[in-house]
Amino acid sequence: MRTNTIVALLLGAAIVMGGTAMAIAQMDGPPPPDGPMQGLMHRDRLSDRLLSEFDVNHDGKISHAEFNNVLGSRFASATHGAKLMTADQFLAMHMPDFQKHVAEMFHRIDWNGDGRLTLEEFAAPQRAHFEMLDREGSGTVSCKPERRAGGRASAPSTSAYGSRGRRQGGQGTGGFGLARFCDENDLSRDGQVTRAEFERVVAKDFGAASNGAAVMTLAQFAAYEAQRYRDTNARMFKRLDKDGDGKLSLAEFAATSERLFARLDRNHDGTITADEMKPQTHGGRSRNARYEPPQEGTD
Repeated sequence: MRTNTIVALLLGAAIVMGGTAMAIAQMDGPPPPDGPMQGLMHRDRLSDRLLSEFDVNHDGKISHAEFNNVLGSRFASATHGAKLMTADQFLAMHMPDFQKHVAEMFHRIDWNGDGRLTLEEFAAPQRAHFEMLDREGSGTVSCKPERRAGGRASAPSTSAYGSRGRRQGGQGTGGFGLARFCDENDLSRDGQVTRAEFERVVAKDFGAASNGAAVMTLAQFAAYEAQRYRDTNARMFKRLDKDGDGKLSLAEFAATSERLFARLDRNHDGTITADEMKPQTHGGRSRNARYEPPQEGTD
């Protein structure tokens, strides 16, 4: 499970389990970017979430001024009026979402509702995800990225509810994709992840979280995930901190969200309308409904 369990939840991943299989519902909006928009996208539609958060005058659209004012207010609130945001402040502004959703995730994977997770409950979403990646049914996931048309590398989606992914369907998203999946599960470092390796890692994770017990409590689950979530936020903070001074300016804080606004503002008039927030489809796939954050170390 490890690094990104709760980030997946913040994407609004609806998990439905039965036995050792599960179905992951397609989310109706984009994954959150790595900046102040993190935690914005839950299970609601993208348009509903954006309007709820940014349509200050409730006219059914979002002006760039409204957008910037909300981002500025969030920044000021997190920094208590200071001009720069620390890593601790960046984490603190995201923790309420974590605290809310970690319990929700726990209860989703607690099949029998007894308030404890067995290894089978803990592992089921991850096993289903392994099977998604194992497209040939060979019991092995190749760590070699596929090639898109035009020669661009594309990693398969790595989503379940842990570091094994960031989104449902489509390509992996940057540092949360196949490379990380393989880094954490390719124990032999031979360029592939076998089912045996994968199961060893899952069992080790469970043992670490439960302190060696046969079941895991909500408190243990939350404590374990809290540390992983801190690690995730630290990476996000570092990626946003373009000048490497250990703090975020308002411009750095808002950069990813500004790119999202520009992407949604298809007619470039400085306003996002409800129609512009609706997913565009091309060849059966949604286009603007999926925001892909930059890879680690890239813009």
